[in-house]
Amino acid sequence: MTERNAARRIEDRQRQAEEQAVETELCTVQLREERARIEAVAKAAEDYARLTPRQRPARRVARMLLVEHRPDTPADQIDPETVPLAAAQQRLSAARTTAGEIRQEAMELLGIGYHAATADDAAHEPKG
Repeated sequence: MTERNAARRIEDRQRQAEEQAVETELCTVQLREERARIEAVAKAAEDYARLTPRQRPARRVARMLLVEHRPDTPADQIDPETVPLAAAQQRLSAARTTAGEIRQEAMELLGIGYHAATADDAAHEPKG
């Protein structure tokens, strides 16, 4: 009887693990869809603002930096290392050197007030 109970417990745990895996996959798909929607809205706003191809990734990295900090964080206290170069490289599909230059441009944008103008919008930039 104890073997039968142990087998039932194992089956229950396997079923729970499978349910959690399905739930996790569903959340992942929903996050990907939300990210795509947010990126489409950001692109439309950038198109409307007539940003150059170089200005767009700098603002994107600036939003990534804002997401990693509290909304009331002063621009001079934002740590660029909270967005690792590898993350910027991946998000921008750029070389490491280019990602570093763009991250520096993003910090300059934040220093001249981009932070204040976009603090509310930064919440819409997907993390990671």
